Amino acid sequence: MGCVECRYLEAASTNNLIARMSLKFKIWLKELFLILSSIFFSVFVLPFLLVFFFCPLYAYRRVVIFLATVFKPRFHTALNLDSCLVVCDDIQNRPRNSFCFVLYLKGKIPYNDLVGRVETVLDKRPQLTCTLTRWLSVYFWEKCKNFSLSNHIFQNEESDPDKLSELLLNMIEKGYPTGNPLWELIYFPNYAHPEYATTSAVLLRIHHVLGDGMAYMALVRDLCDPDPTMDKEIEKMLKTLRKKLTISPLKKFAYLAELLFVTPRQTVYNCLKGFNSQVIPMATNNSGSSGVTQFAKLMDISLIKRISKKTGVKVTSIIHAGVAGAMRRLILEKGGRADGNLSIIYVLPKMNHPGTMTNNSFAMPLICPMTPEPSQAARLARVSDQFDRILSTPLPLGMMFTASLLGLMNETFGLMKWGMPHVGGCLHSNFAFVGEPMKLFGHVVETPILYTGLQPGAHHLVVGTLSYNGKFMIQLLGSRAAFPERDDVVKFADYVREEFDMLDATGSDENDYLPPQFRELDKKKN
Repeated sequence: MGCVECRYLEAASTNNLIARMSLKFKIWLKELFLILSSIFFSVFVLPFLLVFFFCPLYAYRRVVIFLATVFKPRFHTALNLDSCLVVCDDIQNRPRNSFCFVLYLKGKIPYNDLVGRVETVLDKRPQLTCTLTRWLSVYFWEKCKNFSLSNHIFQNEESDPDKLSELLLNMIEKGYPTGNPLWELIYFPNYAHPEYATTSAVLLRIHHVLGDGMAYMALVRDLCDPDPTMDKEIEKMLKTLRKKLTISPLKKFAYLAELLFVTPRQTVYNCLKGFNSQVIPMATNNSGSSGVTQFAKLMDISLIKRISKKTGVKVTSIIHAGVAGAMRRLILEKGGRADGNLSIIYVLPKMNHPGTMTNNSFAMPLICPMTPEPSQAARLARVSDQFDRILSTPLPLGMMFTASLLGLMNETFGLMKWGMPHVGGCLHSNFAFVGEPMKLFGHVVETPILYTGLQPGAHHLVVGTLSYNGKFMIQLLGSRAAFPERDDVVKFADYVREEFDMLDATGSDENDYLPPQFRELDKKKN
Protein backbone atom coordinates (compact mmCIF):
# COMPACT_ATOMS: atom_id res chain seq x y z
CA MET A 1 0.00 0.00 0.00
CA GLY A 2 2.84 2.35 0.86
CA CYS A 3 4.52 1.69 -2.50
CA VAL A 4 1.29 2.57 -4.31
CA GLU A 5 1.06 5.83 -2.39
CA CYS A 6 4.70 6.61 -3.15
CA ARG A 7 4.14 5.98 -6.87
CA TYR A 8 1.02 8.18 -6.78
CA LEU A 9 2.88 11.03 -5.05
CA GLU A 10 5.82 10.66 -7.44
CA ALA A 11 3.48 10.78 -10.45
CA ALA A 12 1.69 13.81 -9.05
CA SER A 13 5.01 15.53 -8.41
CA THR A 14 6.15 14.74 -11.96
CA ASN A 15 2.89 16.08 -13.42
CA ASN A 16 3.24 19.28 -11.40
CA LEU A 17 6.82 19.70 -12.61
CA ILE A 18 5.74 19.18 -16.23
CA ALA A 19 2.88 21.65 -15.78
CA ARG A 20 5.26 24.28 -14.37
CA MET A 21 7.77 23.72 -17.18
CA SER A 22 5.00 23.92 -19.76
CA LEU A 23 3.74 27.16 -18.22
CA LYS A 24 7.23 28.67 -18.22
CA PHE A 25 7.72 27.63 -21.87
CA LYS A 26 4.43 29.27 -22.89
CA ILE A 27 5.38 32.47 -21.07
CA TRP A 28 8.81 32.46 -22.73
CA LEU A 29 7.29 31.82 -26.16
CA LYS A 30 4.80 34.66 -25.76
CA GLU A 31 7.56 37.01 -24.59
CA LEU A 32 9.70 36.08 -27.61
CA PHE A 33 6.78 36.75 -29.95
CA LEU A 34 6.22 40.22 -28.43
CA ILE A 35 9.91 41.12 -28.74
CA LEU A 36 10.11 39.97 -32.37
CA SER A 37 6.84 41.74 -33.21
CA SER A 38 8.03 45.01 -31.69
CA ILE A 39 11.34 44.79 -33.61
CA PHE A 40 9.53 44.06 -36.89
CA PHE A 41 7.08 46.92 -36.42
CA SER A 42 9.81 49.38 -35.38
CA VAL A 43 12.09 48.57 -38.34
CA PHE A 44 9.73 47.80 -41.21
CA VAL A 45 6.41 49.53 -40.45
CA LEU A 46 6.87 52.53 -38.15
CA PRO A 47 9.28 54.57 -40.39
CA PHE A 48 6.91 54.36 -43.34
CA LEU A 49 3.91 55.34 -41.18
CA LEU A 50 5.76 58.37 -39.80
CA VAL A 51 7.02 59.62 -43.18
CA PHE A 52 4.07 58.88 -45.45
CA PHE A 53 1.10 59.07 -43.08
CA PHE A 54 1.60 61.02 -39.85
CA CYS A 55 3.90 63.77 -41.16
CA PRO A 56 1.48 64.78 -43.97
CA LEU A 57 -1.43 64.68 -41.50
CA TYR A 58 0.40 66.93 -39.07
CA ALA A 59 1.39 69.38 -41.83
CA TYR A 60 -2.25 69.50 -42.99
CA ARG A 61 -3.39 70.20 -39.42
CA ARG A 62 -0.97 73.12 -39.05
CA VAL A 63 -2.21 74.63 -42.35
CA VAL A 64 -5.86 74.36 -41.25
CA ILE A 65 -5.09 75.99 -37.88
CA PHE A 66 -3.39 78.89 -39.70
CA LEU A 67 -6.34 79.31 -42.08
CA ALA A 68 -8.73 79.33 -39.12
CA THR A 69 -7.03 82.44 -37.70
CA VAL A 70 -7.93 84.23 -40.95
CA PHE A 71 -11.35 82.87 -41.90
CA LYS A 72 -12.86 81.81 -38.55
CA PRO A 73 -12.63 84.70 -36.06
CA ARG A 74 -15.09 83.03 -33.65
CA PHE A 75 -12.72 80.11 -33.13
CA HIS A 76 -10.93 80.44 -29.81
CA THR A 77 -8.22 77.80 -30.24
CA ALA A 78 -7.62 74.36 -31.69
CA LEU A 79 -7.75 71.26 -29.52
CA ASN A 80 -4.33 69.93 -28.72
CA LEU A 81 -3.57 66.38 -29.84
CA ASP A 82 -3.86 64.91 -26.34
CA SER A 83 -7.43 66.22 -26.12
CA CYS A 84 -8.21 64.61 -29.47
CA LEU A 85 -7.73 61.20 -27.84
CA VAL A 86 -11.11 61.58 -26.10
CA VAL A 87 -12.97 63.72 -28.62
CA CYS A 88 -14.79 60.86 -30.37
CA ASP A 89 -17.55 60.24 -27.87
CA ASP A 90 -21.33 60.08 -27.84
CA ILE A 91 -21.36 63.45 -26.09
CA GLN A 92 -25.05 64.30 -26.54
CA ASN A 93 -26.44 60.87 -25.62
CA ARG A 94 -24.18 58.66 -23.51
CA PRO A 95 -20.70 60.10 -23.01
CA ARG A 96 -17.98 57.83 -21.66
CA ASN A 97 -15.37 60.50 -20.96
CA SER A 98 -16.78 62.66 -18.18
CA PHE A 99 -15.30 63.76 -14.85
CA CYS A 100 -17.67 64.23 -11.92
CA PHE A 101 -16.15 65.76 -8.80
CA VAL A 102 -18.28 66.02 -5.64
CA LEU A 103 -17.20 68.36 -2.84
CA TYR A 104 -18.79 67.44 0.50
CA LEU A 105 -19.06 70.58 2.65
CA LYS A 106 -19.33 71.22 6.37
CA GLY A 107 -22.01 73.88 6.14
CA LYS A 108 -24.34 75.46 3.59
CA ILE A 109 -23.42 78.21 1.17
CA PRO A 110 -25.59 80.93 -0.45
CA TYR A 111 -26.56 79.81 -3.95
CA ASN A 112 -26.25 83.31 -5.44
CA ASP A 113 -22.72 83.64 -4.08
CA LEU A 114 -21.82 80.33 -5.75
CA VAL A 115 -23.15 81.64 -9.07
CA GLY A 116 -21.02 84.76 -8.69
CA ARG A 117 -17.92 82.65 -7.96
CA VAL A 118 -18.50 80.62 -11.13
CA GLU A 119 -18.77 83.82 -13.18
CA THR A 120 -15.34 84.83 -11.90
CA VAL A 121 -13.88 81.45 -12.84
CA LEU A 122 -15.27 81.71 -16.39
CA ASP A 123 -13.21 84.87 -16.99
CA LYS A 124 -10.03 82.82 -16.40
CA ARG A 125 -11.13 79.76 -18.40
CA PRO A 126 -12.52 80.81 -21.82
CA GLN A 127 -12.95 77.18 -22.94
CA LEU A 128 -15.84 76.93 -20.46
CA THR A 129 -17.84 79.34 -22.66
CA CYS A 130 -16.97 77.58 -25.92
CA THR A 131 -18.51 74.72 -27.86
CA LEU A 132 -16.73 71.96 -29.70
CA THR A 133 -16.73 72.23 -33.49
CA ARG A 134 -14.95 70.54 -36.39
CA TRP A 135 -13.69 72.38 -39.47
CA LEU A 136 -11.78 70.72 -42.30
CA SER A 137 -11.20 67.62 -40.12
CA VAL A 138 -9.64 69.64 -37.27
CA TYR A 139 -11.35 70.24 -33.91
CA PHE A 140 -11.66 73.76 -32.49
CA TRP A 141 -13.20 75.56 -29.54
CA GLU A 142 -15.75 78.05 -30.87
CA LYS A 143 -17.24 80.84 -28.78
CA CYS A 144 -20.79 79.87 -27.81
CA LYS A 145 -23.29 82.17 -29.52
CA ASN A 146 -26.03 81.85 -26.90
CA PHE A 147 -24.11 81.12 -23.73
CA SER A 148 -26.18 81.42 -20.57
CA LEU A 149 -24.97 80.57 -17.09
CA SER A 150 -28.47 79.37 -16.16
CA ASN A 151 -28.00 76.43 -18.54
CA HIS A 152 -25.04 75.19 -16.51
CA ILE A 153 -25.66 75.91 -12.82
CA PHE A 154 -28.53 74.30 -10.94
CA GLN A 155 -29.76 73.75 -7.39
CA ASN A 156 -31.22 70.40 -6.31
CA GLU A 157 -33.22 70.33 -3.08
CA GLU A 158 -33.29 66.53 -2.78
CA SER A 159 -32.28 65.20 0.65
CA ASP A 160 -32.69 61.42 0.34
CA PRO A 161 -29.09 60.01 0.40
CA ASP A 162 -30.01 56.93 -1.66
CA LYS A 163 -31.66 58.98 -4.41
CA LEU A 164 -28.75 61.40 -4.45
CA SER A 165 -26.18 58.60 -4.66
CA GLU A 166 -28.02 57.14 -7.65
CA LEU A 167 -28.26 60.58 -9.27
CA LEU A 168 -24.53 61.19 -8.87
CA LEU A 169 -23.73 57.82 -10.39
CA ASN A 170 -26.03 58.46 -13.36
CA MET A 171 -24.38 61.83 -14.01
CA ILE A 172 -21.28 60.04 -15.32
CA GLU A 173 -23.08 58.87 -18.45
CA LYS A 174 -25.60 61.71 -18.77
CA GLY A 175 -25.54 63.47 -22.15
CA TYR A 176 -24.61 67.12 -22.69
CA PRO A 177 -27.12 69.46 -24.41
CA THR A 178 -26.36 70.19 -28.06
CA GLY A 179 -24.71 73.54 -28.75
CA ASN A 180 -23.66 74.17 -25.12
CA PRO A 181 -20.24 74.08 -23.41
CA LEU A 182 -19.42 70.68 -21.94
CA TRP A 183 -19.78 71.27 -18.20
CA GLU A 184 -22.35 71.79 -15.45
CA LEU A 185 -22.45 72.48 -11.72
CA ILE A 186 -25.16 71.34 -9.27
CA TYR A 187 -25.51 72.51 -5.66
CA PHE A 188 -27.17 70.14 -3.16
CA PRO A 189 -27.98 72.25 -0.05
CA ASN A 190 -29.70 69.34 1.74
CA TYR A 191 -27.24 66.52 1.01
CA ALA A 192 -26.20 65.41 4.52
CA HIS A 193 -23.69 62.58 4.25
CA PRO A 194 -23.64 60.53 7.48
CA GLU A 195 -20.18 58.99 6.93
CA TYR A 196 -18.43 62.29 6.20
CA ALA A 197 -20.51 64.33 8.69
CA THR A 198 -21.24 66.97 6.03
CA THR A 199 -24.39 69.00 5.39
CA SER A 200 -24.25 69.97 1.70
CA ALA A 201 -22.41 69.13 -1.52
CA VAL A 202 -21.38 70.63 -4.86
CA LEU A 203 -21.01 68.56 -8.01
CA LEU A 204 -18.86 69.78 -10.91
CA ARG A 205 -19.04 67.77 -14.12
CA ILE A 206 -16.92 68.37 -17.23
CA HIS A 207 -16.15 66.34 -20.32
CA HIS A 208 -12.61 64.98 -20.54
CA VAL A 209 -12.00 66.90 -23.77
CA LEU A 210 -11.95 70.11 -21.69
CA GLY A 211 -9.05 68.94 -19.57
CA ASP A 212 -7.29 66.15 -17.71
CA GLY A 213 -7.04 65.43 -14.00
CA MET A 214 -4.53 68.18 -13.24
CA ALA A 215 -6.56 70.77 -15.18
CA TYR A 216 -9.64 69.62 -13.28
CA MET A 217 -7.90 69.97 -9.92
CA ALA A 218 -6.79 73.50 -10.87
CA LEU A 219 -10.40 74.32 -11.81
CA VAL A 220 -11.65 73.06 -8.45
CA ARG A 221 -9.07 75.20 -6.64
CA ASP A 222 -10.22 78.24 -8.62
CA LEU A 223 -13.80 77.53 -7.56
CA CYS A 224 -12.83 77.35 -3.87
CA ASP A 225 -11.71 80.23 -1.67
CA PRO A 226 -8.32 81.72 -2.61
CA ASP A 227 -5.37 80.87 -0.40
CA PRO A 228 -2.41 83.01 -1.59
CA THR A 229 0.02 81.47 0.89
CA MET A 230 -0.79 77.94 -0.18
CA ASP A 231 -0.77 78.88 -3.88
CA LYS A 232 2.76 80.24 -3.48
CA GLU A 233 3.84 77.06 -1.69
CA ILE A 234 2.39 74.86 -4.43
CA GLU A 235 4.00 76.94 -7.18
CA LYS A 236 7.34 76.81 -5.35
CA MET A 237 7.06 73.04 -4.99
CA LEU A 238 6.20 72.60 -8.69
CA LYS A 239 9.12 74.80 -9.76
CA THR A 240 11.50 72.77 -7.61
CA LEU A 241 10.14 69.51 -9.02
CA ARG A 242 10.32 70.73 -12.62
CA LYS A 243 13.88 71.96 -12.10
CA LYS A 244 14.84 68.60 -10.63
CA LEU A 245 13.36 66.74 -13.59
CA THR A 246 14.46 69.18 -16.29
CA ILE A 247 16.45 67.52 -19.04
CA SER A 248 19.27 69.45 -20.66
CA PRO A 249 18.99 70.18 -24.43
CA LEU A 250 21.88 67.78 -25.11
CA LYS A 251 20.17 65.03 -23.10
CA LYS A 252 16.89 65.70 -24.92
CA PHE A 253 18.63 65.36 -28.26
CA ALA A 254 20.29 62.14 -27.12
CA TYR A 255 16.94 60.76 -25.94
CA LEU A 256 15.25 61.73 -29.20
CA ALA A 257 17.99 60.13 -31.26
CA GLU A 258 17.80 56.98 -29.14
CA LEU A 259 14.02 56.96 -29.39
CA LEU A 260 13.96 57.30 -33.19
CA PHE A 261 17.00 55.33 -34.26
CA VAL A 262 18.00 52.94 -31.49
CA THR A 263 15.13 51.88 -29.25
CA PRO A 264 11.74 52.65 -30.80
CA ARG A 265 11.20 48.96 -30.07
CA GLN A 266 10.97 49.74 -26.34
CA THR A 267 7.91 51.95 -26.84
CA VAL A 268 6.26 49.49 -29.24
CA TYR A 269 7.03 46.60 -26.88
CA ASN A 270 5.39 48.38 -23.92
CA CYS A 271 2.32 49.20 -26.02
CA LEU A 272 2.01 45.56 -27.08
CA LYS A 273 2.36 44.53 -23.44
CA GLY A 274 -0.65 46.71 -22.66
CA PHE A 275 -2.74 45.02 -25.36
CA ASN A 276 -1.52 41.58 -24.31
CA SER A 277 -2.35 42.02 -20.64
CA GLN A 278 -4.58 39.74 -18.65
CA VAL A 279 -8.00 41.34 -18.14
CA ILE A 280 -10.89 40.85 -15.74
CA PRO A 281 -12.86 37.75 -16.81
CA MET A 282 -16.57 38.33 -17.29
CA ALA A 283 -19.49 35.94 -17.31
CA THR A 284 -20.89 35.48 -20.83
CA ASN A 285 -24.43 36.30 -19.70
CA ASN A 286 -23.22 39.57 -18.15
CA SER A 287 -20.80 40.89 -20.82
CA GLY A 288 -23.41 43.17 -22.40
CA SER A 289 -24.58 44.82 -19.18
CA SER A 290 -24.59 48.61 -19.12
CA GLY A 291 -24.07 51.08 -16.30
CA VAL A 292 -21.40 51.54 -13.66
CA THR A 293 -20.95 50.95 -9.95
CA GLN A 294 -18.84 53.04 -7.57
CA PHE A 295 -17.20 52.70 -4.16
CA ALA A 296 -14.85 54.84 -2.08
CA LYS A 297 -12.93 53.77 1.00
CA LEU A 298 -10.59 55.52 3.41
CA MET A 299 -7.19 53.86 3.87
CA ASP A 300 -4.68 54.19 6.68
CA ILE A 301 -2.15 56.73 5.39
CA SER A 302 0.14 56.03 8.37
CA LEU A 303 0.42 52.41 7.21
CA ILE A 304 1.65 53.49 3.77
CA LYS A 305 4.11 55.97 5.26
CA ARG A 306 5.40 53.26 7.58
CA ILE A 307 6.01 50.95 4.60
CA SER A 308 7.80 53.78 2.79
CA LYS A 309 10.06 54.44 5.78
CA LYS A 310 10.76 50.75 6.22
CA THR A 311 11.54 50.00 2.55
CA GLY A 312 12.88 53.34 1.34
CA VAL A 313 10.39 53.24 -1.55
CA LYS A 314 8.27 56.23 -2.57
CA VAL A 315 4.61 56.33 -1.59
CA THR A 316 3.49 56.39 -5.25
CA SER A 317 5.19 53.05 -5.92
CA ILE A 318 3.69 51.51 -2.76
CA ILE A 319 0.18 52.58 -3.77
CA HIS A 320 0.55 51.17 -7.28
CA ALA A 321 2.05 47.91 -6.00
CA GLY A 322 -1.02 47.49 -3.81
CA VAL A 323 -3.34 48.11 -6.76
CA ALA A 324 -1.39 45.67 -8.97
CA GLY A 325 -1.47 42.93 -6.34
CA ALA A 326 -5.22 43.41 -5.79
CA MET A 327 -5.91 43.30 -9.54
CA ARG A 328 -3.94 40.05 -9.90
CA ARG A 329 -5.90 38.43 -7.08
CA LEU A 330 -9.20 39.60 -8.58
CA ILE A 331 -8.36 38.16 -12.01
CA LEU A 332 -7.38 34.79 -10.52
CA GLU A 333 -10.46 34.68 -8.32
CA LYS A 334 -12.71 35.27 -11.33
CA GLY A 335 -11.12 32.39 -13.24
CA GLY A 336 -8.29 34.16 -15.10
CA ARG A 337 -5.06 32.44 -16.12
CA ALA A 338 -2.01 32.42 -13.89
CA ASP A 339 0.43 33.05 -16.74
CA GLY A 340 1.52 36.00 -18.84
CA ASN A 341 1.62 39.56 -17.61
CA LEU A 342 -0.65 42.04 -15.91
CA SER A 343 -0.37 45.54 -17.34
CA ILE A 344 -1.99 48.42 -15.48
CA ILE A 345 -2.25 51.72 -17.35
CA TYR A 346 -0.91 54.48 -15.11
CA VAL A 347 -1.84 58.04 -16.11
CA LEU A 348 0.74 60.78 -15.53
CA PRO A 349 0.73 64.54 -16.19
CA LYS A 350 3.46 65.99 -18.35
CA MET A 351 5.95 68.06 -16.37
CA ASN A 352 5.24 71.14 -18.53
CA HIS A 353 1.51 70.99 -17.75
CA PRO A 354 0.30 74.63 -17.70
CA GLY A 355 -2.64 73.88 -15.38
CA THR A 356 -5.10 75.37 -17.88
CA MET A 357 -8.18 73.74 -19.41
CA THR A 358 -6.45 71.28 -21.69
CA ASN A 359 -5.11 67.73 -21.73
CA ASN A 360 -1.39 67.33 -21.10
CA SER A 361 -1.04 63.80 -19.80
CA PHE A 362 0.12 60.43 -21.03
CA ALA A 363 -0.34 56.79 -20.09
CA MET A 364 2.35 54.30 -19.12
CA PRO A 365 1.72 50.54 -18.95
CA LEU A 366 3.35 49.31 -15.72
CA ILE A 367 3.88 45.57 -15.96
CA CYS A 368 3.88 42.83 -13.33
CA PRO A 369 3.86 39.07 -13.91
CA MET A 370 0.73 37.05 -13.27
CA THR A 371 2.90 34.29 -11.81
CA PRO A 372 3.55 35.03 -8.13
CA GLU A 373 6.49 37.08 -6.93
CA PRO A 374 8.69 35.51 -4.20
CA SER A 375 7.15 38.09 -1.83
CA GLN A 376 5.16 41.30 -1.86
CA ALA A 377 8.45 43.16 -1.48
CA ALA A 378 9.60 41.74 -4.84
CA ARG A 379 6.56 43.24 -6.59
CA LEU A 380 7.16 46.55 -4.85
CA ALA A 381 10.79 46.55 -6.03
CA ARG A 382 9.67 45.81 -9.60
CA VAL A 383 7.10 48.64 -9.56
CA SER A 384 9.57 51.06 -7.98
CA ASP A 385 12.15 50.23 -10.65
CA GLN A 386 9.63 50.98 -13.41
CA PHE A 387 8.76 54.34 -11.86
CA ASP A 388 12.48 55.18 -11.63
CA ARG A 389 12.95 54.33 -15.32
CA ILE A 390 10.21 56.81 -16.23
CA LEU A 391 12.60 59.58 -15.19
CA SER A 392 15.81 58.16 -16.66
CA THR A 393 14.95 56.67 -20.08
CA PRO A 394 13.39 57.93 -23.32
CA LEU A 395 10.40 55.63 -22.79
CA PRO A 396 8.10 58.44 -21.46
CA LEU A 397 8.93 60.50 -24.56
CA GLY A 398 7.96 57.54 -26.66
CA MET A 399 4.64 57.12 -24.83
CA MET A 400 3.91 60.86 -25.14
CA PHE A 401 4.75 60.68 -28.85
CA THR A 402 2.47 57.66 -29.23
CA ALA A 403 -0.40 59.54 -27.53
CA SER A 404 0.06 62.49 -29.89
CA LEU A 405 0.07 60.23 -32.97
CA LEU A 406 -3.10 58.48 -31.82
CA GLY A 407 -4.72 61.85 -31.14
CA LEU A 408 -3.78 63.04 -34.63
CA MET A 409 -5.29 59.94 -36.20
CA ASN A 410 -8.39 60.16 -34.01
CA GLU A 411 -8.94 63.79 -35.00
CA THR A 412 -8.53 63.17 -38.73
CA PHE A 413 -10.89 60.19 -38.79
CA GLY A 414 -13.02 61.51 -35.96
CA LEU A 415 -16.36 60.85 -37.61
CA MET A 416 -15.68 57.13 -37.53
CA LYS A 417 -16.62 55.01 -34.52
CA TRP A 418 -13.62 53.05 -33.36
CA GLY A 419 -14.06 49.92 -31.28
CA MET A 420 -11.76 50.13 -28.28
CA PRO A 421 -9.69 46.99 -27.60
CA HIS A 422 -8.77 45.87 -24.10
CA VAL A 423 -5.83 47.95 -22.92
CA GLY A 424 -4.38 46.77 -19.62
CA GLY A 425 -6.12 45.24 -16.65
CA CYS A 426 -7.37 48.60 -15.35
CA LEU A 427 -6.64 52.33 -15.36
CA HIS A 428 -4.92 53.90 -12.33
CA SER A 429 -4.23 57.51 -11.52
CA ASN A 430 -3.05 59.16 -8.32
CA PHE A 431 -4.32 62.58 -7.19
CA ALA A 432 -2.79 64.67 -4.44
CA PHE A 433 -4.12 67.92 -2.95
CA VAL A 434 -1.31 69.71 -1.13
CA GLY A 435 -1.71 71.85 1.97
CA GLU A 436 -4.68 72.80 4.12
CA PRO A 437 -8.19 71.59 3.27
CA MET A 438 -10.03 73.62 0.66
CA LYS A 439 -12.83 75.94 1.70
CA LEU A 440 -15.86 77.26 -0.14
CA PHE A 441 -17.14 80.55 1.30
CA GLY A 442 -15.47 79.66 4.57
CA HIS A 443 -16.95 76.16 4.80
CA VAL A 444 -14.44 73.31 4.83
CA VAL A 445 -14.47 70.81 1.98
CA GLU A 446 -14.33 67.69 4.13
CA THR A 447 -14.04 65.08 1.40
CA PRO A 448 -13.79 65.25 -2.42
CA ILE A 449 -15.02 62.24 -4.41
CA LEU A 450 -14.09 61.72 -8.06
CA TYR A 451 -16.28 59.83 -10.55
CA THR A 452 -14.74 59.10 -13.95
CA GLY A 453 -16.09 57.68 -17.18
CA LEU A 454 -15.25 54.27 -18.62
CA GLN A 455 -14.16 53.61 -22.19
CA PRO A 456 -16.44 50.82 -23.49
CA GLY A 457 -14.40 47.66 -23.99
CA ALA A 458 -11.05 49.30 -23.25
CA HIS A 459 -11.10 48.87 -19.48
CA HIS A 460 -13.73 47.93 -16.93
CA LEU A 461 -12.19 49.44 -13.82
CA VAL A 462 -10.80 52.89 -13.00
CA VAL A 463 -8.82 53.15 -9.77
CA GLY A 464 -8.36 56.64 -8.38
CA THR A 465 -6.15 57.05 -5.31
CA LEU A 466 -6.56 60.45 -3.70
CA SER A 467 -4.59 62.16 -0.93
CA TYR A 468 -6.37 65.07 0.74
CA ASN A 469 -6.21 66.76 4.13
CA GLY A 470 -4.09 64.03 5.72
CA LYS A 471 -6.40 61.28 4.45
CA PHE A 472 -5.86 58.70 1.77
CA MET A 473 -8.82 57.31 -0.13
CA ILE A 474 -9.21 54.71 -2.86
CA GLN A 475 -12.04 55.49 -5.28
CA LEU A 476 -13.26 52.78 -7.64
CA LEU A 477 -15.54 52.90 -10.65
CA GLY A 478 -16.32 49.62 -12.40
CA SER A 479 -18.58 48.59 -15.25
CA ARG A 480 -21.54 46.41 -14.35
CA ALA A 481 -20.37 43.97 -17.01
CA ALA A 482 -17.37 43.09 -14.83
CA PHE A 483 -18.76 44.14 -11.44
CA PRO A 484 -22.49 43.36 -11.45
CA GLU A 485 -22.81 44.04 -7.72
CA ARG A 486 -21.38 46.83 -5.58
CA ASP A 487 -19.88 44.21 -3.28
CA ASP A 488 -17.55 43.23 -6.13
CA VAL A 489 -15.78 46.61 -6.10
CA VAL A 490 -15.87 46.64 -2.28
CA LYS A 491 -13.93 43.37 -2.37
CA PHE A 492 -11.28 44.95 -4.63
CA ALA A 493 -10.80 47.79 -2.13
CA ASP A 494 -10.38 45.20 0.63
CA TYR A 495 -7.75 43.43 -1.47
CA VAL A 496 -5.78 46.67 -1.82
CA ARG A 497 -5.81 47.10 1.95
CA GLU A 498 -4.64 43.50 2.43
CA GLU A 499 -1.80 44.10 -0.03
CA PHE A 500 -0.63 47.02 2.12
CA ASP A 501 -0.84 44.82 5.22
CA MET A 502 1.29 42.17 3.52
CA LEU A 503 3.87 44.78 2.51
CA ASP A 504 3.98 45.96 6.10
CA ALA A 505 4.60 42.37 7.24
CA THR A 506 7.83 41.89 5.30
CA GLY A 507 8.55 38.45 3.90
CA SER A 508 4.91 37.44 3.39
CA ASP A 509 4.43 34.62 0.93
CA GLU A 510 2.09 35.80 -1.82
CA ASN A 511 0.67 32.32 -2.33
CA ASP A 512 -0.87 32.40 1.16
CA TYR A 513 -3.45 34.89 -0.14
CA LEU A 514 -4.36 33.13 -3.41
CA PRO A 515 -7.49 31.08 -4.02
CA PRO A 516 -6.62 27.45 -3.11
CA GLN A 517 -7.07 26.16 -6.68
CA PHE A 518 -4.21 28.37 -7.89
CA ARG A 519 -1.66 27.81 -5.16
CA GLU A 520 -0.09 24.66 -6.60
CA LEU A 521 -0.12 26.03 -10.15
CA ASP A 522 1.42 29.30 -9.06
CA LYS A 523 3.95 27.91 -6.61
CA LYS A 524 7.33 29.24 -7.53
CA LYS A 525 10.67 28.12 -6.13
CA ASN A 526 12.96 30.84 -4.92
